[in-house]
Amino acid sequence: MILTSSKQNEAARDEILASIRRNLKMSEPFDAVHREHKGHSVVTDAIVPVRKLESQNSLIEMFTQNLEMVGGHVTPVKDESEAANCVVSVIKGIGANKIAVSGSDLVGRIVGKIEDKDFIENADVETLFDCHLGITSAQWAIAETGTLVLESETENHRLTSLVPAVHLCIFRASQIRQTLGEILELTGKNMSRTITFITGASRTSDIELTLAIGVHGPGELHVIVIDDQ
Repeated sequence: MILTSSKQNEAARDEILASIRRNLKMSEPFDAVHREHKGHSVVTDAIVPVRKLESQNSLIEMFTQNLEMVGGHVTPVKDESEAANCVVSVIKGIGANKIAVSGSDLVGRIVGKIEDKDFIENADVETLFDCHLGITSAQWAIAETGTLVLESETENHRLTSLVPAVHLCIFRASQIRQTLGEILELTGKNMSRTITFITGASRTSDIELTLAIGVHGPGELHVIVIDDQ
């Protein structure tokens, strides 16, 4: 018997639905074990509490480990003077001549301690594309993923963090939180128009899964964490 096009579609739909039902039936024993092991709970709009780490040092260690796993470079320092020395080391290490800085007060104080270097403030787009290094702060950091969180309402940083070949970010240890949920709770009340999440250098993969670094953003990420405990 030859089926019409509509009957063929209907038969295909019925087969798909039947397959879904069969697989759901087969998963029931595993679902029961999962519920028994994890405990059944109703999802609400509230942030689900998570186990807190014992100390700020644990958060720094977790953030460092996770960011370095994706190729980032993290340097903990004691104060802003040590941070300035670290900035000089990064500049020398990559041979940067043109350096753009964001509107962060923290960044301004730190680069102000560095002599014999010209830093470009409020750089336009064309200038940023010629810069070897962009220096910004971050408003928050996520330890579990090694992610930087930059809010546009706090400083003029978006293009400074995205356009130059190397991004250097400076922030204080007290700005690290353990989870994304905590960050969303903090930023949700007065959310900026743009929030940028940065985890490592820019990574791009084509359809053949060939990984390329730095195609759509900085190819290198350096982070300086100032201990303010």
